[in-house]
Amino acid sequence: ARADEYGRETEAPTLETGESVMICTKRGPLGACSKTEYRTEANENDKAQQYFQKPTELVKRKDREARVAEDTEGNVLVERLKKQSEDNFEKNEQLVRQRTQLNDAGANFGPFSSQVLIQNANGDGFKLLANPQAMRLKKQGLIENKKFIRQPTQEELDAALEPD
Repeated sequence: ARADEYGRETEAPTLETGESVMICTKRGPLGACSKTEYRTEANENDKAQQYFQKPTELVKRKDREARVAEDTEGNVLVERLKKQSEDNFEKNEQLVRQRTQLNDAGANFGPFSSQVLIQNANGDGFKLLANPQAMRLKKQGLIENKKFIRQPTQEELDAALEPD
């Protein structure tokens, strides 16, 4: 095998059997076909059709009813999901905006950065704080998991800038 052929799909080599035109009329002791003929109405040996039945009117009616019920139930479900999506649109947009900003923050604010992003208490936007300032606010119990528990006032932020 060559390296450029690994993972490459190839169809198994098959021969044209002519099954739709030719049929086996005589088989050997191990089941091999020893005589083939062209398929005609007289020598047709496909017995599959005799096992199929035409559906009765009752079966047809129940099938139609099931399909109609399935369609209406599906439409109700789809409508409910569309309404739910519209209701949650702003919430989803805010969530995407937050996640995007958090994912981008790693590129700008590494572990040795002098500044850190803290998410606002209402979840809308971030506040850029100096690392020591953020640590002091965390000791005061205002920050948990890089998110404000309660939005600090400007006086609290200014006081946290000054070392104790």
